[in-house]
Amino acid sequence: MMIRLFAVFLIMSLLFPSVSYAADIPVDSQIKAVTVYNNRAKVIREAVVDVPEGDSEIVFKNLPAILLPDSLRVEGSSTADIKFGAVMHKHVMEVDLTSERERELNAELETLQDKRKYIEAEKRALMAQKTFLENIGKQATLRTNEAIAELNLQPEQWISAAQTLKTNILDISKADLDKQVALRELDHKIQQIRNELNQSRTGSRSTYDVRVPLDSAAKTKLTVKLSYQVPNASWQPIYDARLGTEDEKLEIVQYGSVRQTTGEDWTGVKLSLSTAQPHRGTSLPDLQPYWVNIFDPEMSTLQKSRGSGMGGSASFSAISSNVMPTMERLEVDAMMDGDRAFEEAEKKEASFVTADIETGGFVSEYKISGAVSVLSNGSETKLMVGDFDTESHLEIHVKPQLSTEAFLVARTKLKGESPILPGKLSLFRDGAYVGQTHLPLLRPEGEHALFFGVDDKVSVKRKTLKDEHKAGGVIVRSDSHERHYVTEIENLHKMPVRLIVKETVPAGRDKKIETEILEKYTTQGYLADAANIKGMLRWDIELAAKQKKDIELGWKVTWPKDQTLSGL
Repeated sequence: MMIRLFAVFLIMSLLFPSVSYAADIPVDSQIKAVTVYNNRAKVIREAVVDVPEGDSEIVFKNLPAILLPDSLRVEGSSTADIKFGAVMHKHVMEVDLTSERERELNAELETLQDKRKYIEAEKRALMAQKTFLENIGKQATLRTNEAIAELNLQPEQWISAAQTLKTNILDISKADLDKQVALRELDHKIQQIRNELNQSRTGSRSTYDVRVPLDSAAKTKLTVKLSYQVPNASWQPIYDARLGTEDEKLEIVQYGSVRQTTGEDWTGVKLSLSTAQPHRGTSLPDLQPYWVNIFDPEMSTLQKSRGSGMGGSASFSAISSNVMPTMERLEVDAMMDGDRAFEEAEKKEASFVTADIETGGFVSEYKISGAVSVLSNGSETKLMVGDFDTESHLEIHVKPQLSTEAFLVARTKLKGESPILPGKLSLFRDGAYVGQTHLPLLRPEGEHALFFGVDDKVSVKRKTLKDEHKAGGVIVRSDSHERHYVTEIENLHKMPVRLIVKETVPAGRDKKIETEILEKYTTQGYLADAANIKGMLRWDIELAAKQKKDIELGWKVTWPKDQTLSGL
C-alpha cells in the first residue's frame, strides 16, 4: 500500500513539476509618517523584508479595525525586479485588545481590582478577629459577675485581661481604618484608569490583516511601504498673538492641536498637518430651475380672511395664469410668513458662529520638524508649527454709542505666501495674557484688526447736547427728531496715538425716511458709510500726547406726518 502511494506521488511530481505555493512572509512594520487632516489621518508603515525568488505574499497583521480599506496603497523598492499583485484585506477577530495603551490600562486595572479584593479579605479577617475578642470580653464579664456573687474575686486577673482585650481591639480598629484608607485610594486610582480607558478605547477587539502578493525575479531585500487612512484623528490650528506696545511689534505664532483615538500610538513619526479635506465631494451638484412668481398685494386680503376664518378671494398670477392652484397658495403663505420672519429676525442681535477649518480653494501642508509622538487616548498634543511675518500698526478705537472705554487695536497685514487658517487665538500684551478671540481665514496681504483690551490711558466722555422731537403741522407735513452729541477724548500717553472714532446715525429702510447730517454741529473730516455700512461715520485722527479732542455729531431724521417711526 505504501509503495503504491509513493508511486502516485512520484507520478504527480513528474507530471506537475511547476506546482508551488506562495509563502506567507510576516512583516514587522513601523509607523514612519502620518499626515493628519481635519477628520482623519493617513498612516504610512514601512518595513524591510527578505523575499525569495518567485511568488510569495507579505502579510501586515494587527492593523486598526477602523482603517478605510479603499485607501490601502502599497509601494516598494529593491535591487531585483518585483511585481505586486492586488492588495487584499481581511477582518480578523482577536481575543486581546488592539491598542497597546488599552492593554496596559486593562492590565493595570485588573491588578488594582485584585489588590482591592485582597484588602477587602483582610478587612473581613480583622472584623472576624474583632468579633471574636468582643465575644471573649462578654464571656469574661459573665465570669466576673459570677465571681463577685461567690465572693471569689481576683481583681488583678480580670483587670489585666480587660486591658489586653482593649489593646487588641484598638489595634484591630486602627488596622481596619488603614484598610479603609487604602481602599479609598485604590478606588480613586481605579476610577482614573477607567476614565482614561474610556477615552483611549477603540471600541473593538478586531484587526485587519493586509496581504500583498508579489513575484520577485530573484532573492532580495524589499523595502515596502503600506499606507491607509483612518478616522478618529483630527487637528485644529491655534495661535498666540504677542504684542509689544513699545515697538508696536506683533508676533503671531501658530500651533497645531492634534488628537487621535485610532487604536495605534504614533511614536517618533514624521508628522504633517494638512488643510486638505478628502472626505468632501469632488464636484458641485446640478443646478435646478430658479422659479419666481409675481406677487399681488391683494393677496393680503386672502391672508386676513384666512386668519379670521371668514374666507375670501384674491388673485395671484404667474405669467398668464388666472387661477391659483393649491400649491401656489401654499407658496404665497410661505412667502408672507418668510417676510414676517425676516422682519422679526432683523430686530434680533447677530451672533458669531465659530467656523470650521475651511481652505477656500487651496491646500497647505505643515511638516512638523523632528520626531513626534501622539498617543491614541484622545489627549491633546500641541505642536509648534511656526510664526508668521506681519506688518502692524496700533490704533485706539472708540465707539461712544456703545462704551466710553477706548480699546487698543493692532491692525495687521499678513506678509509672505502662507495663509492663516481659522482658529482660536490667545492674546498677549507686553507679556500679559489679556484674553482669547477667534481668528478668521486671513490670506497674504489681507488685513485684520486684533483687539488687545481696554487702554486706560485714553479718557472718553460722551454727552447728549440736544434730543428734540417736532410734530408736523399745517405747513410742515412731516415729523422730525434731532439729536446733538459731543465725545470728549483725552490722550494721557506720553506719545501720540492714532484715534479711530465710529458713530452711526439713523438709516431709513423706506425712502420716505430722510436722515440729514447737520454739518454745523458735526466735526468735519469723517468718512460716511464707512466699511459699506449704511449710516456709519468714521473719524481717523492723530492725537498728540496729553492732547484733548472733541468729536461732535448732529443729525436730524424726518418722516411723514402721522406715521410711526420704529427703531429710533
